[in-house]
This record gives sequence, structure tokens and C-alpha cells, in this order.
Amino acid sequence: MSARGGVRPRGLPALVLALAVSGGCAKPRTAFRGAPVILISVDTLRADHLPAYGYRGVETPGLDALQKDSVVFDEALSPVPLTLPAHASLFTGLNPYQHGVRDNVGYRLSPETTTLATFLRQRGYATGGAVSAFVLDHATGIAAGFDAYRDDIEMRASAEAMGQVQRKGAATEELLETWIGEERADKPFFAFLHLYEPHSPYDPPEPFRTRYAGRLYDGEIAAADAVVGRFLGFLKSKRIYDKAIVVFLSDHGEGLGDHGEDEHGIFLYREELRVPLFVKLPGNARAGERVGAPAGLVDVFPTVAALLGEKPPPALAGEPLLPDAPRPGPDRRVYSETLYPRLHFGWSDLASLTDGRYQYIEAPRPELYDVTKDPAEKNDLAGGLPPAFRSMRTQLLATERPLKPPGAADDETLKKLASLGYLTSRSPDASARDLPDPKDRIQTLGRLREASRLAAGREEEAVLLIRGLAAENPRMLEAWELLTRALRRAGRPREAREALEHADRLQPGTPQLLAGLSDLSLESGDLEKARSYALAARAAGAADVAPLLARIDLASGDFVRARAEALEAIAERSLDQGPLVLLAEIEAAAGNLEVALTALRRADAHGAGRPPTMNLEATRGDVLSRMGEDKAAERAFTAEIKAFPENLGAWSHLAILYASAGRDREFRDVLSRMTTEVRGRRSFEAAAGICEIVGDKQAARAFRARASTR
Repeated sequence: MSARGGVRPRGLPALVLALAVSGGCAKPRTAFRGAPVILISVDTLRADHLPAYGYRGVETPGLDALQKDSVVFDEALSPVPLTLPAHASLFTGLNPYQHGVRDNVGYRLSPETTTLATFLRQRGYATGGAVSAFVLDHATGIAAGFDAYRDDIEMRASAEAMGQVQRKGAATEELLETWIGEERADKPFFAFLHLYEPHSPYDPPEPFRTRYAGRLYDGEIAAADAVVGRFLGFLKSKRIYDKAIVVFLSDHGEGLGDHGEDEHGIFLYREELRVPLFVKLPGNARAGERVGAPAGLVDVFPTVAALLGEKPPPALAGEPLLPDAPRPGPDRRVYSETLYPRLHFGWSDLASLTDGRYQYIEAPRPELYDVTKDPAEKNDLAGGLPPAFRSMRTQLLATERPLKPPGAADDETLKKLASLGYLTSRSPDASARDLPDPKDRIQTLGRLREASRLAAGREEEAVLLIRGLAAENPRMLEAWELLTRALRRAGRPREAREALEHADRLQPGTPQLLAGLSDLSLESGDLEKARSYALAARAAGAADVAPLLARIDLASGDFVRARAEALEAIAERSLDQGPLVLLAEIEAAAGNLEVALTALRRADAHGAGRPPTMNLEATRGDVLSRMGEDKAAERAFTAEIKAFPENLGAWSHLAILYASAGRDREFRDVLSRMTTEVRGRRSFEAAAGICEIVGDKQAARAFRARASTR
């Protein structure tokens, strides 16, 4: 049986494998040398929710126009229904078990891996990207090969889940427009635009929210389409579009409840794997063609290389789809996997092979579907043991798919962590045979969603529900991370740290978990432990640790070291406002008020035309109030509260400013608004602290009593 699609049977000779994977790597007869290459990825977009694939529930004029100019692939599949590993496969042409990125957290793409951006830069291309989600941060290694990579996305709150940290697509598109305008005249360029709109939570802007009321996922698709249409219009206005190779796709789909999963990551059914794929050639060559044979995101890299007349790197999992390479046949098998249920829930991982007729899913109870007759995958044929079942199962079993756990796994890194005092050992891992089938546990997600909803204001109820889930599922990383966020929002940082320490035992040495433990230790006042965890996070490969260390130094009163760390953060993130705001906080605390204002002015210059950055106006207000400019400080604190109502520090500063000026009515009004608009006990505890500062002990007791009932 064919090994194409990147599924590598044991013992296959390297030369035979290379020929099978690359189709012989024959140079195409037709090439578009030096053509601009534009790659557009709209996250979490099901193919069957686009008019291009027959859907009538949403209008997408931008994509409809692109479709008419493109070759459209009807059966394109994601290698994994998760953003980071799917994009790693997109950029490398390798399956996840080959490039090693198996999840959104705990993994980093090796700098030795050749990416599409690296490949094109080596051939004289300028390379620029702009992404809309924190999960594609440069620290993951996904930015390899890009001259410019705009991933400056701020986490609004420290308790925010990483997968929900995003930037509006319109802002990301503007950043890439600017870069193209700067680079296009000098040499060929590769531009990557990533939009996150269809990803949950579904919150489309108007007019799409009203137009698609009750169907907000479709509303997000319409919003993304508007951004894509604007971007294509820009390319046309600059006379780039006609001569460019434009590739449009999604990294994965969305469950929408079809098999019990609302979002993605757990299952490998078609609603999560089948994605749109358009390839527009220069001069709209071959516009209107449709290809029905299976294709994968791993094919994009070799396809772009072939279109440019270049030979792709050897032994890729993908193969050229255009221009003159032999097209994949219906019996080509495309590989997909998900380790998400294993790593995050303690359930079995899944793997899949899909050809032109069947999809086989390897699970504790394997499944087989005839996707031509049963595209919704409701009739499992595995019980009859048909030939396709036996063949696909045998092929997967013969494929070497080494599983490297997330976090620090190599001896050298572990020794480095141990030298820093980090000695956590991994909890015993069950074998795959002992792990439950996700099909049998999917209902658990409903309770997890309910707990997540409660954690946004009814934290104590959420804590009780999540503790029950964690007791039933002690290996459920998602439950322990959600418990951490709920406890933190409830103003219980020490308990939150204990919950995250349990998560760390499940996946020790994971950079994101170590950074979170450092942040929680800082919040609970354990500065020594905070520094230890921060240094361990840096040793494990986390980037952007300098701001965390700077905050620890600031809390300890070491302004010299804090300033040095902030300057390092500014050098690492030269386009970001956040490190400059942090520097201003440090200078203000050190009494260097004019220097602090200078840092804030630099932050203002970086932020021109961009959404506001958390703490910028609050820090400005603090500096101005120290300088006696109370009116200007009041305006700054008010601006911060309007942009970031969850920032209790801004409310607190404004209340104290009013109290200091004898403006008792405004003081009381601020406390009332704060405890109304910021849900949960933290706002009442903050109000109690403010009242103690101003000497109103009776009001402080009243607020503490109200906090205890939350």
C-alpha cells in the first residue's frame, strides 16, 4: 500500500521513500520565478461553511472572488486540529511526528528545520508575517525565516487562557499592508497573513453580529471574509495580485457539536479536518479548476516551491499539487493526528488516514467511514473489518510516530533546571492501551464549559465544580489549569499556585506552566520562588521572561536589576508597547518621573493607530499624580478604566486620587462602579484595601464582609 502523505513504514529504503514522497522531484515545465507569494490562513474555518464548498448560510464575497480566480481543492485536510502544530506542518511540509510540534503548548519548532519562509529567504525573498493569535508567538519557533514577524499581541489579563489571546484581524491586516508597502519594490516577497476570527469565543463585529444572530460562528467567517477582501483589494491596488501566487486555507475546522465536540482538538472527524484550499496562480492561470483527490496542508510548501521552479527539500511528507507535477490519486492517504485528548485530558490520542473514499481513525475502538457515501460520518464500518480497515490499520501500525512528551525532555535541559532548584518529577503516564476512548468521555466537556463560564464572575461555584472534575479525572490538565484561573480570579493566588503545581507534575518543564508558576508566586509575595520559576522557564526555552524578571525585581525594590531586565525586554520586543510601559513603572517607582514620561511617550509612538495597551494610561496617571498634575492624572486613569475595566489598579489609583483631593462623592462612586463592573470577590477586596489606605475602617470591614459572600 502507498506510503505517500508522509506516513513512513518501517524499513523503507531512503531513496525509495524520497521518490514516493516527492514524486521523483522532477522540475516542473511551467514556473513563475520571482512571483510574490501570499499565504492567507483563516484559523478554525470549516470547508463546509463556505459558499465555495456549497454552504448557503453565510455570504463571503471576498473569498468568492478569490475562488473564481483559483484552483480549488475539494478534499484538503489538516494534519492536526490545533493551531500551532498545523501551522508547523504548513510551513515545513512535514507531519507532526516528523517536525515534533504535537500541541499548542510545551513544544517548539527546531531552528534546524527548514521552513517555507527560510526556503524563500535563501532564494532572495523578503519575508514578512503578521499573526492574530498569541499561540503563534515567535517563541514557538514558528517565525523562523521571517525578516519581520508581527506577533505583538497583549494578554489583557494574567488569568486569560492562551488560546483566547487574539488580535482583531483588521489590525493584523493593516500591519501586513504596511510591511508589503515597505518591501515590495526591492525584491520578491513572501507575505503571511493569519486571521483568528472564526476561533472561539465567537464575537463578530457589527454588522455581522446582527446579520448572523444565532449563528455567530458564521458571523465570524463573514467578518474574516471582509478582512480578506480588503487585503486582496490592497494587493490589486498595488498591482501585486495579478502576478502573485495566492494560497488561501485554514489550519483546521470546528466541531460545532456534530460528534459531541463544540470546538476542536479532541476528535478527527471531517468537520475538524477538512479545510478550504485555494491556489491562485499568476495571471489567474487555470482559474476555475477543481481537484477532488485528497490533499494536505503539508503539500503547500512543495507546491509553492514547484510553482517557483525550485526543488523542495528532500523527504517532505507533502508533494507538489501544481503546476505540472502528477496530481495525487484517490488512493493517496493523508495522515492526521491529535495528542490533545492525551496531553490535556488523560484520554487516548487518535490518528487517522484518509484516502479518496475512506477515513480510518485509530482509537481504542477504531472507526472507518466511507466519506463518499457518508460525509457526515454517522455509519461506522469498522465492525465488518473491510479490506480498507485492515490495510489502513496495518499502515498506521507500521509507521514510526515517536511521542516526545511536552516540556523539557532532554537530559541537558533537565540538568539545567535541576541546578536552578526545579526538581518536579513527571506523574506516571498510563500506556495508550489504558487510556479511555475520547468518544466515551466527551460529555465531560459540558461540565468543563460550565465551569469556565462560572469562572468569569462566580469563581467560588466554579472552584467547587472544577475540583469535582479534577478528582474524577486527576490527569485532566485542562481542569487543573482552569482551576488555577478560577482561584486566581477569586483572589486566592497561593491555592492557584498549588493547582498549577499539580498541572506542572503532569507536564513538567513546560515553559508556559513554569512562567505561570512564577507569576503566581509573585502575586502571592513569594519573590524567591517567583525568580526560581522564571529562571527555570527561561532555561526550558520560554521567551519573553525578561518582563517577568523585571516585575520580580521591581517588587523586591531592586530598581537597577529591574531596569536592566526591562531594557532587555525592549530589545527583544522592539515594536511592543508593553516593555516600555514596564520601564516607565520602574522609573516611576525609583522616583525618576521625567524618565518615566519619556518611556511612555515612546510607547505612545509605537502604539499609533493600534489598540491601547494595558497599564499604559494607568502608569501615566500614576506618574502625573506624583507630579501633582491631578487633572491630567484623572483623565489617564479614566481612559485606562474605559479600555480595560478589569484593571483594578487603575480603579484603585483613581479612587485614592479623589480621596486625596477631598472629593468624597466621586470616591464613593468609583468604589461602587468598580465592585459592580468587575465581577467577583477581588474587586470587593480591592475596595476594602483602598478604604483602609484612606482610613475608613468601617467601610473596609463592610467591603470585606461582602467579599466573603462572593
